[in-house]
Order: sequence, then structure tokens, then C-alpha cells
Amino acid sequence: MHHYSDIGGKRISIWVTSILLLGGYNSLKYKYFFWRVLDTGNLQDEEVFVLLYAIAWVELRCISFSLDYVDKLEQRENIKDKENLVHISTWDDLISMFSYVLYLPVLFVGPIILYEEFEKSFHVKNENILLRLKRFIWDMMIFLMYTFLLELAFHYIYFFALQSQLKAVYSMPSLALCGGGLWMGLEFHMKYVISYGTTAAYSRLDNIEPPPTPRCIARIHVYSQMWRYFDVGLYRFLLKYIYKPIFAILSKNIALSKISYKLIASSITFMFIFMWHGTMWNIFIWSLLNYAGIVMEYFGKAVASSEKYAQFRNKVLRTEAMETRFIAFLCAPLLGLSAISNFYLFAGTEIGNVYFGLLKWPSLYNCTIVYLSLYCSCHVAIALQHVSSRTDVKKIEHKTDN
Repeated sequence: MHHYSDIGGKRISIWVTSILLLGGYNSLKYKYFFWRVLDTGNLQDEEVFVLLYAIAWVELRCISFSLDYVDKLEQRENIKDKENLVHISTWDDLISMFSYVLYLPVLFVGPIILYEEFEKSFHVKNENILLRLKRFIWDMMIFLMYTFLLELAFHYIYFFALQSQLKAVYSMPSLALCGGGLWMGLEFHMKYVISYGTTAAYSRLDNIEPPPTPRCIARIHVYSQMWRYFDVGLYRFLLKYIYKPIFAILSKNIALSKISYKLIASSITFMFIFMWHGTMWNIFIWSLLNYAGIVMEYFGKAVASSEKYAQFRNKVLRTEAMETRFIAFLCAPLLGLSAISNFYLFAGTEIGNVYFGLLKWPSLYNCTIVYLSLYCSCHVAIALQHVSSRTDVKKIEHKTDN
């Protein structure tokens, strides 16, 4: 059991050290420090990028191991029957740390596997190796097929190349830009399905259960689901080590409403997201818009749980089907804002600004077509929100507080 309400000096030291290292890493990264140090003539730019990605993932795994290690020490101290405790040497702890932090399949591209999940593999009864190999071969065939299809699409669709040709982007019709935005989202999703899925296939060979691969963005219509189901490993990390502890500390020490605890805990969580993804302007806008979307969701859920909404539902909407249509109608603008915020992440500030410019005095025809498309997308997402993905092993927590 995690004592979220008592952060303790050890945890504070871990977080202070981690934030300082993360801040130093980001500041040096954008000053080309790593390029000057690593540019020995033997490394290509792609290899330097891969190394920088690895450092970011190692940072998360170090935090996970350190905080879980502190929890484990506290649990051992609270056990009364200390005579029967199995002694674990410092050497054993070091081996466990390095085997987790430098675990090769997920070292460079993720996903993040929490240390407690990684540690479970030490005690899992080995399945038949033939069954695991069969699953591995099947998964690799699927992801190789995805890779081939994505490369084939890149051969004919050059929308990402247009990012360096802003004049061409500005000259595109609004509906063409919307199609390009959808393509960026689908490409981003497929890239992570392939990278996370491939590394996950290797992890399963070691009896390590990885997080599910990202859900298709066409099945997601609100911000909270994007965070919960796209990068599940990162979501679990943020929930366990940042959101829940902050929520518990606030609720124990400060008298506020429950939604205030959620908003403050979420804001601190998004500050970490901003720092980890990179302290750049487009990342800041993306993080800020995501937080704004989460805030709107919180207030929407608060309104939906009120008595006035219950009366409105019973007297006006009446049926579940009408309520679904009403929710889809309200969520359509939120889905549009979610898409635009992600364009800042995918393509940078200038492209994101182009899409925000579409909101200025759109034509009635374009507005109708786009809103109708978003409305239909929300309907599809609502219908499929409880349908598990192929790689889902267990239901992901829907509650984000104690």
C-alpha cells in the first residue's frame, strides 16, 4: 500500500534530483551540447536522437525504481516478524536497478513499464516457451505489416514534408488541411503502435506484461481518454507517482472542494509532462491546451452529476440515445480543440497556428462539414469506448483519485 499522504524526505530528495536532472537535460539538449560532445564522426544525427530519447526514458525508469524502492523499504520496516525476513543485499538491489533501468527492449523508444510490473516477472511461473514464441512471431508479423503499410503511405502522402513549405500549407483549402490533420494523427498513432508493439513483443518473451499499445485516435473523443488509452505506461506513471500523491497530500492538509484537488493535481502533472517532453513553446501550448481540455471535462462531469441535469435528461432528452446525441454534440468542439492541440505536438508552432487560424470566420459550408464530421467521430468513439483493444490485458483504471 502506498502512503500517498506522507511524501517523506526520501521522496522529496528523489523528486528534487529528478527535476534538476530533467531541467539540465532539456537546457543542454537545445543548446546542442550533446551534439558537440557526441560528434566524433562516428555517430549520425539519427543515432544522437535515439540516445537523447533513451536518456528521457531512463529518467522515468529511475524515478519509478527509486520511489518503489522507498516504498519497499518502508514496508519491510513495518513488518513485525523481522526474523523471517529475507535479507536483500545492496548488490542485489543494484542488479535489480540496472536490469530495470537499462532493460534493452524498451531502452530507446519505450513504453515505460513501472518497476512493480517489471519486478513481477521475477516471480511469474514460466509459460510454455512455444506459446510465447508463437505469440511473439504473430505480433512481429502484424507490426511488420503495419510498418510496410505506413512506408507505402509515406511514398504517396507528403503532408509532413509540407511543414517546411508554409506557403503551400497556407494556400491549401480548409477541408484539405483538415484531411492533412487527420493524416498526421493517424500517422502519429501508427508510429507508436509499431514502436511500442515491437518492444512489447520482446518484453512478453521475458514474462514482462507491457502496457497495451495505443488505441486508435478515431476511438477517442475526450482528453482524458487520450491520456488514459494512448500511452498507457506514461498514464500509469503519472497517476501513481504524481497525480495520486498530490491529490492525497492536498486532501489531507488543505480544505478545498474535491474538484479543486483534482485541478491542482492535474496542473502539477501537466507541468511534469511539459518538462519531460521538452521545454519548447509548441510543447507548452500543447500541454496548456490539454490541461484546459481536462478542466472543461471536469466541469462537464460536475454538471452531468447535478440534479438540474438529471431533470433536463428526464424531461427533455428522455432516452439514452438522445443523451448520446447530446453528449456527442457537446463533445465535438472539444474533439476539434484536442486535434488542434496535438498538431502543435506533431508539427510545431507554425503549423499549429495555421490550424488555429481556421477558427477565424470560417465559412458556413466548411463549419457545417467539419462540425458534422466531428459529431460523427464522437458517436463512433462513444460506441466503442468500452470495447477492448487487441492488446488490452486488463481493464485500465477509470478512477483518477482515491
